[in-house]
Amino acid sequence: MANKKKSQKTKPSKAMPVLPPAQPWISMRNAIIVISFTSVGMAVLTGIQVVPAKGWGEGLLWSLLFGGMIWAIFFGLFFVNKILRR
Repeated sequence: MANKKKSQKTKPSKAMPVLPPAQPWISMRNAIIVISFTSVGMAVLTGIQVVPAKGWGEGLLWSLLFGGMIWAIFFGLFFVNKILRR
């Protein structure tokens, strides 16, 4: 047991390779397109639900608010990511 064959000897571990900085998995252009469809869809679905109950004025207000919050979340997270990746 004390004698190891050459094939059983452990090879010295190599140093970990330096990884490049993390790359985004989606381009900014595609992200803007996805967020556009998401925000418009959220605004339409919110409007469909609110208009019959509260009327056109409040329905449009809530749908614009929810559609705009999608953009606020997107740009907020984009800003935080820019700060942390410096």
